[in-house]
Amino acid sequence: MADIQAWIQAILPELSAKGPELLIFSLSIVLYGVLIYHFYRFVATRDVFGFDLERFRRKEGSFLGWIINKFLGIIKYGAIFPFFVFIWFAGFSLLLFFMAGEELLVTDILKVSVAFVAAIRIASYYNDDLSKDMAKLIPFAFLGIALVDLSFFDQARILDRVDQIPFFITEIATYFSFIVVVEWAMRILLSAKFFVLGVNKKEIVKEHLKEQIEEIVED
Repeated sequence: MADIQAWIQAILPELSAKGPELLIFSLSIVLYGVLIYHFYRFVATRDVFGFDLERFRRKEGSFLGWIINKFLGIIKYGAIFPFFVFIWFAGFSLLLFFMAGEELLVTDILKVSVAFVAAIRIASYYNDDLSKDMAKLIPFAFLGIALVDLSFFDQARILDRVDQIPFFITEIATYFSFIVVVEWAMRILLSAKFFVLGVNKKEIVKEHLKEQIEEIVED
């Protein structure tokens, strides 16, 4: 019993001294994990607006429903979607700015970032699990590096790369356009698939569950 009391008395000062620091460190990791969790799921979700191509057609059962569906699709993926692209592109580029070594130029980082975002979006039309696994690759690799090697946070290198961004505005605009075109192409192919083959059972079940959740939330 005396040994236990002595051990507790020896541990408590260390715990009171290092406990707050460890707690802050742990909470920081959790916070980053939560942010990345929502970020990569946002990037990797096929229907980023929760919008089903066949939803209005099934509900309205008319050509008017089809027209409304297409009009809303144009508004969402033509006007709002580029804003999402900016968030995704900026997020992955920032992580790569930290992770990439000096030998990787800004133009290379931007090219890798846009290719990665485009690949995730294409994969999301094939399989959600695949696109989510891809989307969390860089963010969690960043976390792993940060935990074991803080030396890669070279502030001078990061600021130098950020200062170079204005010189690549035209290139960045081209990359944005590329992702938007890729998304439109995938939406058209998906619409053609639904038109030719119909909506498969998985899509119907997903839509049914989505409608049930919406009804629960509204109630």
